[in-house]
Amino acid sequence: MADEREPQASATSSTPRWKLILWGAVAVYAALFLLLNSSKQEVSFVFFSVNTRLIWLILLSMALGAVLGRIGPRWWRSRGK
Repeated sequence: MADEREPQASATSSTPRWKLILWGAVAVYAALFLLLNSSKQEVSFVFFSVNTRLIWLILLSMALGAVLGRIGPRWWRSRGK
């Protein structure tokens, strides 16, 4: 029974190391993403135009997609009732 607990303890201690490495890689990727997408672009919002950095356009698109991804299915289900 003691043998069964030892592999679990070693597996548990190595799991946070992989998570730390993964989060570190994500942080490095995010920093590079910000640095490489710093050029300015003009965006037309129908009634007005804005000169902004490309990264803000990408983040705005991602946020809008996340919001629509959450609201869309709920709206579709409520429409069917």
